[in-house]
Amino acid sequence: MVKFDVVPAKTALLIIDMQNAFLQPGRPYEVPGGRSMLPKLNQLIAACRKNGILIVDTVHVLGEYGGEIGLWREFNPAYLEGSMLVKNTPDVELYAELDHDSSDVVITKPAYSAFYGTELEYILNVRGIDTLIIGGVATPFCCEATARDARHRNFKVIFLSDGNATDDRLADMGWGKFSADEVQRVVLTILASRYAEIASIAQILDRVA
Repeated sequence: MVKFDVVPAKTALLIIDMQNAFLQPGRPYEVPGGRSMLPKLNQLIAACRKNGILIVDTVHVLGEYGGEIGLWREFNPAYLEGSMLVKNTPDVELYAELDHDSSDVVITKPAYSAFYGTELEYILNVRGIDTLIIGGVATPFCCEATARDARHRNFKVIFLSDGNATDDRLADMGWGKFSADEVQRVVLTILASRYAEIASIAQILDRVA
């Protein structure tokens, strides 16, 4: 497997969608694993910030009038109903327990990938960043989509094995039901084979320090 250097001036920690819609208990698309990994993820955020690594938080937001929904409505009725990820609602606010600072960059995105329809690539290029550490929710959706897009843009990607979380609510689409652990392992294997270095939070903490 690949292993990339972590050079603070050329590295950003990209935290994907750690917002109320996915972390607050009881929300329709709650990812409980996102809360359980938060203490370790916050430790990494603090260490990166202390050592000069840029922190970028993304939030998934749809327009107040559904203008960005498009084909979302074909796959997810909640978007069509306007019941989640609505602009200017608590859903799209960063989760209160996430370590966030005013010096961090916040990217508002309309789709899974943090690169689609955003200024993220421009910000990274202007700052001379070529390496991305990716964590957040949910592993097979926004996190994986962002990792793939980053790789296609020639960024070095370090995907956190225990800093990305998913759940077991994937419906049986004809190939059986999969647990969160099975989904996680498959995504990590695919990314490791073609798209990213896979590393634990502890391993990256050692390299940041």
